[in-house]
Amino acid sequence: MTIIGKDAVRASTQRVCAGPLTSYVDRFAAFLAGEGYAAQTVRTKCALIVRLSHWLKRHGVTRLARLDEERIRKFHAHRRNVRGRGDVSTSRQLLEFLRSLGAVSPRRPYRDRSALGQLTRDYERFLISERGLALSTVVGYLAMVRRFLTEHFESRPLRLQDLRPQDLHRFVLGEARRVSRTHARTTVTTLRSFLRFLRQRGAIEADLAGALFGVSYWRWAHIPKSLPPEQVERLLRSCDRHTASGQRDYAMLLLLARLGLRGGEVLALTLDDLDWERGEMLVRGKGQRCERDYHCRRMWGPPWCTICCMFVLLVRHARSLYACTRRNTPCA
Repeated sequence: MTIIGKDAVRASTQRVCAGPLTSYVDRFAAFLAGEGYAAQTVRTKCALIVRLSHWLKRHGVTRLARLDEERIRKFHAHRRNVRGRGDVSTSRQLLEFLRSLGAVSPRRPYRDRSALGQLTRDYERFLISERGLALSTVVGYLAMVRRFLTEHFESRPLRLQDLRPQDLHRFVLGEARRVSRTHARTTVTTLRSFLRFLRQRGAIEADLAGALFGVSYWRWAHIPKSLPPEQVERLLRSCDRHTASGQRDYAMLLLLARLGLRGGEVLALTLDDLDWERGEMLVRGKGQRCERDYHCRRMWGPPWCTICCMFVLLVRHARSLYACTRRNTPCA
């Protein structure tokens, strides 16, 4: 991981800035550096902020308090031919940073009072309270359901009882052509969940979820389900443990191979999750579930100690050690 010093932060803002963001560019650069971003990434993000500040000045926006999502959208629309891949996320990151400083007014919550808005809010509560899905999954499900209902009913009333299997198949095939077959699989999963929700609350009578067939996809069929022990050892030996990145890779691979954790579960681990005395590890699984892995007790001794030491190295070289410590995370 690259450590960014003051000189690198100053280098990221060498271009002369004018406009309402002038006094915040260096502070935003320092914030990015503290988050562990590489020097080149800091320079790229700050160059975008400088352009945004100039654009705001040209359009008569002299008070930073007037900056909001709508003006950010117009700025990106103005630069649509030269817009970079991460420009939209950088502007969102800037807005959150400015709001944390109180320089920009908080985002005004929008409440959709239409029948579609009420239905999606009910479905959102169902996904969170009854299914226990993660927030990122809920956001994806809601966007997919809203797109389906908007395309099918358009400006007509939401007559959910009129839904037919061919309506669902048409939407899934359209998503497959629009995006990919992998996206179509996600679409089927989302629609099944939504249709079961509708049937549970009595909005539809037929079991339309059963009319949706899975989308076949064999792109990764040639990849083996598991690796034999000798190949795992070769993979571990390939890590250069004399470097920080090699130690990080070795620690992550060791946790994957010895404990059978998922990649996301390894990324979610913190030092607080290790119980050194009992030989237990708190694992945050899918759907915000927290479980203690008691299998670590069987490895008490050299294997468990090795994993713990490697995990400490992993966290030591991770980005923002203290930002990832979640002492107040509720556990089941």
